[in-house]
Amino acid sequence: MSGLVSNLNGASRIYAVFGDPVAQVQTPALINPLFAEHGADIWAVPFHVTRGNFETAWRAFAAMPNVAGIGVTVPHKVAAFRLCDRVTPAASEVGAVNSIQHAPDGSMHGALFDGLGFVRGLGENRKRLAGASVLLVGAGGAGRAIAHALAENGIGRLSVIEIDAEARDFTIEMTNRVARRTIAAEGNDTLSGHHMLINATPIGLKSAESFPVDLTTLEPEVLVADIAALSRETELLKLARERGCPTSDGRDMLKAQIGLIAGFAAGHAAGTPLDGA
Repeated sequence: MSGLVSNLNGASRIYAVFGDPVAQVQTPALINPLFAEHGADIWAVPFHVTRGNFETAWRAFAAMPNVAGIGVTVPHKVAAFRLCDRVTPAASEVGAVNSIQHAPDGSMHGALFDGLGFVRGLGENRKRLAGASVLLVGAGGAGRAIAHALAENGIGRLSVIEIDAEARDFTIEMTNRVARRTIAAEGNDTLSGHHMLINATPIGLKSAESFPVDLTTLEPEVLVADIAALSRETELLKLARERGCPTSDGRDMLKAQIGLIAGFAAGHAAGTPLDGA
């Protein structure tokens, strides 16, 4: 990437990536080569934006015409949704966004690619979704997006663990509405009977002992996904791999959606990759 910095000039546009923390964010490293490959004079740059100054930062970047858009990660996906001028249908259902296009008229158009990215990132394991019983830990912006995508992909049952009762109930109601039948309910620490375990919280970065699910019954046929795993393996995924489980991590999810994020930042319609394919 260092050889490409010479191309940065006054006509370049910025795709800001907001997070708290932000050191772990992989979007710039993945998306900047894609911008360069397709001749888009856009640069993704990470910014450490805390909860307390999020709205101030949002207003400042939205006021600058050379900002192509904003990408948001933990913990800003729901807050960003509330500030968008308009959002895509999926984002509206979920109540969260992870990519915002700064339109020529100055408006902020939010989209959500997390759910689609998660499902695509499963690769061959995507076939496991049909009729599956899934235990989801975390119903924040990413967790909600994943629940939405799971409902659209025909899972049989979703158990949701979330300490925020409002977020949990929202996710359960939204999932049942999308599925058009009752498939989602509050979960507990029991993994038995589930075909898939998904962690959509930062808990997996810590010891597996702190995880709110009894992992002693984890069997090799259970798919374990931990979207917190980006720059390194989490303790949860380490344990899963020791047990012989198929796994998926945050990079699988991010790589599957990065072309869509790049296309949206470049001004394409939501769902259109930068290469238009």
